[in-house]
Amino acid sequence: MTTLWTGRCASRGLALLGIGLTLVMVAIGVGTAIALRGSGAPTWVGWLVAGVGLVVGAFGYLLSSLEVRVTEDTLTVAYGPFGWPRRVVDLSQVEDASAVMVEPMQWGGWGYRWNPRAHATAAVIRTGPGIQLDFKDGRRFLVTVDDAVNGAKLTSAALIGAGRV
Repeated sequence: MTTLWTGRCASRGLALLGIGLTLVMVAIGVGTAIALRGSGAPTWVGWLVAGVGLVVGAFGYLLSSLEVRVTEDTLTVAYGPFGWPRRVVDLSQVEDASAVMVEPMQWGGWGYRWNPRAHATAAVIRTGPGIQLDFKDGRRFLVTVDDAVNGAKLTSAALIGAGRV
């Protein structure tokens, strides 16, 4: 499959939030473990908080960027430097692709969002341009990405070229 277009999106705010959350939770956890040492209370609680802080912060940092790749048959959204988690949309299920402006609060915030009343899901990293896919069954999918206008045009061209629209 030939790649028609690739776009990226990153949120410095989400990355800093992940790093900051890690630092705070690790500091609280280590401080608790040190404070409880010698008191007869279990110190593992503090170490557990520190460990959870590391995991949550690492995931927050890794999910603060994404890449969108359009081929003749698919649109793929891959998070972080490892490309995971990943959502692959089969373009044979898509009726239309358009560029839209995305406001995270309209979707309930940042992250992978689901709106059951609107039959829609969204990968929202930041405020700004995004690509919206309208599926044949009435569902929608939206992803924030730089250069969304060209991405939507090339996705639409893939739909037309394959005779799907």
